[in-house]
Order: sequence, then structure tokens, then C-alpha cells
Amino acid sequence: MRPIAILSVFVFLLPAAARAQEPPAAGQQEALARLLQAQLLRIEALEARLAGLQQEVQQLRAQPLAQPLAAAQAPAAAPAPAPKDQNVLVQHAVAGEPPEDAIPEGPADDLPRIRSVDAYGSLRVAAAVDSDGNREIRNNSSRLGLRGEKKLTDTITAFGRAEVGLNLVANDRVILGGGDPGAPIGQGSQVVWNRLGFVGLGTRIGAFSWGKQWSAYYDVAAFTDQSPIWGGSASGAFAAGSDGGIAGTGRAEKALQYREAKGPVSVALQMQSRATSPNDQAWVDVWGASAVIGRAHGLSVAAAYNEVRDGVANPTPNQPQLGDKAALFGVRYRKGPWYAAGIFSVSEQHEADDLGRRFDGQGFELWLRYHVRERLSVGVGYNDLRPESGHPGDFRLSYGLGTVTYDFGIGSRVFFTLRLEDSRRSNGSEGRNSAFATGLNFTF
Repeated sequence: MRPIAILSVFVFLLPAAARAQEPPAAGQQEALARLLQAQLLRIEALEARLAGLQQEVQQLRAQPLAQPLAAAQAPAAAPAPAPKDQNVLVQHAVAGEPPEDAIPEGPADDLPRIRSVDAYGSLRVAAAVDSDGNREIRNNSSRLGLRGEKKLTDTITAFGRAEVGLNLVANDRVILGGGDPGAPIGQGSQVVWNRLGFVGLGTRIGAFSWGKQWSAYYDVAAFTDQSPIWGGSASGAFAAGSDGGIAGTGRAEKALQYREAKGPVSVALQMQSRATSPNDQAWVDVWGASAVIGRAHGLSVAAAYNEVRDGVANPTPNQPQLGDKAALFGVRYRKGPWYAAGIFSVSEQHEADDLGRRFDGQGFELWLRYHVRERLSVGVGYNDLRPESGHPGDFRLSYGLGTVTYDFGIGSRVFFTLRLEDSRRSNGSEGRNSAFATGLNFTF
């Protein structure tokens, strides 16, 4: 390539030399020599650059062919979805999400999870000492539950609740008798038992519910059942040492209820249907009703009635009593820091004395509470239950209550309660000792 470069230079310079008629002067010869030398250096640099480019081309040819750019930049294909088992009617929830499709055609089928479910609980323990020096630490109606609702149509809403009682300390009652035992008969020493459990439908004409639920009768009994311990002994809601499940006056078992509220008036109708008695009355073994007139704040008056129709003369603890009837009347006033309520009950064969004998009688309860501060309140109450004069013996239930409560939050509180007794056994002796209790409720 070097001779070709030199020849090119001579061709470039030949026209200028041909035009000269005289031999060039010495100065012109030196200028031509310098120009020739510069062109030669430039040619050498170009040859070096060309050699480097040829070497890079050879290296690229020696490498394997690369994938096309378009293929390299194409996004990875999404994995194909796993095929669904066509034999499974309902897909189970995955990663906390409800199933895509639910076909609840059978009672054992899975249902999609609803998010409007509230889990709650209240752990309650109390310690007490009576006037004879007996001491006790025991459970005070602890419970855990689930409740929720789900809109089915524009006019129908499904709702439900399940609540179990918990025995935190697993001992029997000695001092803390009376009022709501917290459990059905025979279940108080168990670790877990059923307190409430029902499902229902809310409609434009009212709410219908089925299961174990707070009774229509308790709508009125709740007026004075306000003490954190020992209250509710004379209303008949928790008669004969039970939770009112069989008679239907407390947490009614196997009950169908209808409830509706219009303005200041709310009503409830209830029936219980079971097959546990030889005097079974088909669908309506027990019926009850209640009506409350008034607002949440201000003055309210109320009445309730409950009648057992399938009772037997000498029932076992889990059978209804023949002739069991109860009526309840109540009044309540609530305004600002004040709460005052009173109830009066009239019953037949609904309550039992210390010997287990049923009687006709009357009960009376009072409760007065005043909020000294937002979280601090004081309350006083009175419970009195007596048989009619024809009942043999001197049995009566009579005691007063005084309590101081400090609320940490909704339902969470510490309390101090004094019970002053004037009760009597059937033989005329002192019924129960006076007692003092303190306890803690942790509610969540």
C-alpha cells in the first residue's frame, strides 16, 4: 500500500511541476519536500487505524451469534394459571382472600369470608371476702364472641352472633351466688360453654332470628341488671339458679324472635320450640313478648310476659316447670350523669327457694348510678324477692348493693362492691353473709 500512496502524491504534484517552464528554485524544492513528508506521516496514521479496525472485525467474527435484540427485550411470558379442579364445588380462601365463587348449596359447604365480622371478648375475674372470713377468687362471666352482618339484597341483611363463656379460674361459687350465673345449669365448672348463638335476617318489616339469644323478657330486666356483680336476682330473668335458657327469660334456648322498632316504641315476640318434655306443645313450647316505650335518654316504661307451656310437675334441672309464668314491669330514667331504674316482677312457679321448692311470688329491684367524672361512677341498688304468704317457711332474698367503678375504656373497668344481706332461709336462719368484692373486667 505504501507505493500506491507515494504514486498518489506524485500525481497530485505533477500538474504543478508541468506548469513550471523553468527548473524550480531552491526554496520551492524545500517546501515540496516538507509537504511530501507530512502526507507520508498522515498515511502511516491511517494505516494504523485501518489495521486496528480489521482486528476488531476478526474478533467479532470469532464470537457466537447473539440473540436478536427484539427477543432480548421482549417481556417474559406470564405463567399459565393452574387448572381448577372441576370436582370442587367451592374454592377455598387463599392468602386471606375469599373464594372466587361460592356455591352454598349444602349446609356443609364452605362460604366466602365476610369482612364485616367483629371479634370481641371480656375477661373478668373477681375476689371476695364475706363477713365470716371466707375468701374466694373466681370467674365473673368471662366471654369471647364473634358477630357480624352481611347485606344480601337492598332490603335484606343477614346477621349472626356466637358467644362462648370462659371459666378463667375453674372453681365453684361459694360467696358470689345470685343473679346471672353466667352458664346454663351443670356447665358452670366447664372451661367453655355456650352463652349465645343465633343467626337472623333483617328486613323492612323487622328482624327475625333463631338460636340461643337474649330474651324478650330481658329487654325489661336489663333496666336494673347494672351492677358489675351480684345484681339481677329478683327480676326473674335468671330464675331458680339458671341462666334463663329453659324458661326463656334470660338467654333463651332454641328460640325464634321477631323484633321491630318504630320511633320511641320497640317490641319483641318470642317462642321456643323443643322436644325435651313429655308435654311437648309442637312449635310453641314457650312464648314471650315485651314492649318498651321511650328513648335511649330520658324516660322509658316497659313491660314483658313469659309463659312455659310444656312444663312438667317434677322437672329435672334441664326440664321446664309446669305452670311457669312471669310478668315484669319497669321504668328507667337516664339523663346526663344520672341513671335510675326500677322493676317489679310477678311470677308463678318460676322461682325456687333454698330447698328447691317452686313458689309464686313477687320481686323488686332498684338501681341508681351517678357519674362523678367521665370515668368514675358510684352506684347503689336493692334486690328483694319473696314468696306469697301461702308458701311454707320464711324464705326471702333481700340485700343492698353499693359500688364504685372506674372505667379504663368501653367495658374495661375495675370495681369495688359491698353487699349488705338481709336474706333468710326457709327455716328462718340467716340466708347469706354480707360480702365485699373487687374485680377487673378487661374488654376488647
